[in-house]
Amino acid sequence: MHEPARKPSVATATTSTAEKLCFDKNEFMKENFSVDEFLHKNRNAPSLELLRDNLGLYLKGLRSAMIDLINEDYADFVNLSANLVGLDQSIETIQRPLEQFRSEIESIHSLIEDNVLELRAELEQKRQLRECQRSLQSLKKVYEISAKLEKLIALKLAGEQSPQAVDLERAALDLIQLKFHEKHCTAHLSEEHKAKIQQLENDVHQHLRRFFNESLQQARNSTAEHLERCLRIYITLDACGHAERAFREDVVAPYMSGIIGEQQLQNSPQGLAGIYSKILNFISLHMTDLLRLTLYSDKLNGFNFVVNSYWADVEMRLELHMNSIFAPGNSEVFYVKYKCTRDFLGKIEELLTNSNEEAVTFYRQHKQTKSFEARWNLPVYFQICFQEISGKFEAQLEPLLKDDTLNVSPASGDFQLKPFNSAKEALTRCWADGIYLPEVFPKFYKLNLQIVLRLSRWISDVIAASKSSQSFTKVYTRNQLLISLHADTRKLEAYLPELQKIIVQAAPKTKNITLFNNVLSKSMADLDDTLALHLSTIQTTLKDLLITECGTENVRQVNDLPRLYRKTNREVPTRSSGYVEQMLRPLKSFVAQHESQLGALVVEQILIEVCSNITKAYFSVVSDVLTSVQKTEESLRRLRNLKSGSASNAPSSNSSTAAVSDDDKIRLQLRVDVTAWTQELSKLNFQPTQIEKLPELSKMVEESIKSKD
Repeated sequence: MHEPARKPSVATATTSTAEKLCFDKNEFMKENFSVDEFLHKNRNAPSLELLRDNLGLYLKGLRSAMIDLINEDYADFVNLSANLVGLDQSIETIQRPLEQFRSEIESIHSLIEDNVLELRAELEQKRQLRECQRSLQSLKKVYEISAKLEKLIALKLAGEQSPQAVDLERAALDLIQLKFHEKHCTAHLSEEHKAKIQQLENDVHQHLRRFFNESLQQARNSTAEHLERCLRIYITLDACGHAERAFREDVVAPYMSGIIGEQQLQNSPQGLAGIYSKILNFISLHMTDLLRLTLYSDKLNGFNFVVNSYWADVEMRLELHMNSIFAPGNSEVFYVKYKCTRDFLGKIEELLTNSNEEAVTFYRQHKQTKSFEARWNLPVYFQICFQEISGKFEAQLEPLLKDDTLNVSPASGDFQLKPFNSAKEALTRCWADGIYLPEVFPKFYKLNLQIVLRLSRWISDVIAASKSSQSFTKVYTRNQLLISLHADTRKLEAYLPELQKIIVQAAPKTKNITLFNNVLSKSMADLDDTLALHLSTIQTTLKDLLITECGTENVRQVNDLPRLYRKTNREVPTRSSGYVEQMLRPLKSFVAQHESQLGALVVEQILIEVCSNITKAYFSVVSDVLTSVQKTEESLRRLRNLKSGSASNAPSSNSSTAAVSDDDKIRLQLRVDVTAWTQELSKLNFQPTQIEKLPELSKMVEESIKSKD
């Protein structure tokens, strides 16, 4: 009766204890519970002592719950312990039969392994016996076939008469069987018999080679039936290389030995082109039927007589017996020889192209083709061309300026300055026939850029020299030089698109033509920007020189006007001063002499800047003069007032106020001068608003007179 009353009290105590804990007791129920994680999670508890006390309380609660659990299931605990009594004896009784059964299984397993090893040894012995049996059978066949083949060669092939195709086919089949069986019994053959088999093979190939040469002769005279059968025999023997070598040694070599050589090259009326023509004639004379059967049809595959026989012998003889063609000492001769060679190689490629692309690729990748191309020293050839082209061009640039640098009356289409003519000649010569080779396109293109940039440097040096304060003692003036430089630079700039077309036409074909055109256009745009920058610099230099010619000294003559009119009784001015004409004379001369070369737009741009510069200086000087006149006039007025004093308060009837004073004459002269300056500028087609400070200048002189009135 007391037990049920005790359970609720324990549960209540555990619950109340859990409610007071500073941690979550469910953390201990997790499968991945970790002490470190628990401490880290509860690191913010009020204190470690409190955490320790709460853990102690929780432990007491667990112990109490465990005791209650045992009390509830006490009968089950007692029964469990009773059931375990005598368990060791039962286990020991079962263990002995199991260990005995285990030993029996291990003995059976060992017996099976022994039987497997014995069986494998017997199978290996059986395999060896089978191999020996096969070797003995092959050895028997070798002796039989050797005797048969030897007899066939002696009776049918060894005579002076031409061998028959059927006998060679039989011999080829016997030789194939003989080589097959020899491979399986080579360990049982004596060295003597191996040598005999090799001799039989050589004899078969020798007679087949003789039949091959006779078939070639028959093919030229009548039919190619025997040639086709002969080639099939070579394919049967897997000896296509033997046929190619036989054709090279027996047909190609004798023909080429009489054609390719230094003496033949010297005696050839057409030079190297004649030699190449004779070499190509060999194909039509001796290889027509051969190529028809092997290259232009799928009947007989595996042969490449063009590359392995014809080209291999020709290339070898060209390198060994005609190596003078590779000498790059004379660029013109080298170009002619290289061009002939490229045409010759192109015809061989064209011959192979009629078959398939694989044949062309094999020809291009052939080691002798690469060796032949490497013998042509194109870098040295370009270096010679570079020295010839750049040397002639550089000679026109040094010294910087010569008496004949400027050609005042150039021919139609020519530049006025000789360096520009030389540069254009060098640019076009790079792509001319007789010089340009597609294989060195990048080098010639780079040379084009170097020529333009070198000319650009010369232009910069000429501009700097024209700005020099030293006396210009040439037969032409600074303005003539700069005007011609500007005109030629514009003409060269206009020539760049034409040069780009020439480069595109000369460039070797490329797969990514879009990328090539983009790079080329970007390069030409950079050159165009460089020349445009020079044009701007030349215009600035012309402007500075023209300002100097107009002269700041002329503008300063305005300061002399007060001296000319004060106390000189000069008449009222009606004509402009001389300095106005002096400022205008260089401007008019510049327009008259150079507008046709520079163009109206460029002249207008230069004159606007020059006139604006002069007008700003003019405005400043006029302003100073008017200010000075006004100050002087006021000083005189105060002085007159002081002298008159209070002597006479009434104004005189003969006052001179109606007369024009000297200061008024100065103002009037300034207005006449400014008006003349404005009118002359309008004759040059300039509006007042286009010239800086011109409206302000006119307004200033007008207001000075109105204020006086």
